[in-house]
Amino acid sequence: MSRIFIALTPDGNFNKEIINLKHSLKKELIKGAEIAWSDDKHHHITINFNGYMEPEQIEEMYTKFEEIEIMGGVLNLEITGISYFPNENGQVIVANVNLSSQLQKLQQQVQTLVAQIGFDTELKGFRPHITLARFKDKNRPLRELKSFEDPFKASFNSLDVYESISNKGKAKHNLIKKFKF
Repeated sequence: MSRIFIALTPDGNFNKEIINLKHSLKKELIKGAEIAWSDDKHHHITINFNGYMEPEQIEEMYTKFEEIEIMGGVLNLEITGISYFPNENGQVIVANVNLSSQLQKLQQQVQTLVAQIGFDTELKGFRPHITLARFKDKNRPLRELKSFEDPFKASFNSLDVYESISNKGKAKHNLIKKFKF
């Protein structure tokens, strides 16, 4: 059994922008706090977290994902700012991704297809984001994070399936399949 999630993965250039954003946060906003920063190779926007799946379920999901189409073959997204997750009291720092109609449609398609193979779809609202860091200390400093006047823009052309492996409390994400739009 594998622990599976579906995500959008930034290309190399967009990933460099995310890394630069993290460096500026380290310098400007959160000096001295105990923070676990996300691995620079693990940035992604989770579309759906399936959990543990049998190999047969994964293969059935792959077949269904062949049906997904994005108009024009490209999904354009924007990072609009930095905030805490899941709310202002959260311990996670994220880059907020604008929930465009195109992204919302993709997320709904994925949820519908995953439900067809027997996985519950989450009823909570979809808040697209890229995890940047987690505070180690529950008494994190209270700081206002920022919005961007000019959002970071990126294009995605595939939906990615990852396996998440936990090792000594740290998650490692292995890309196992890409589906071009």
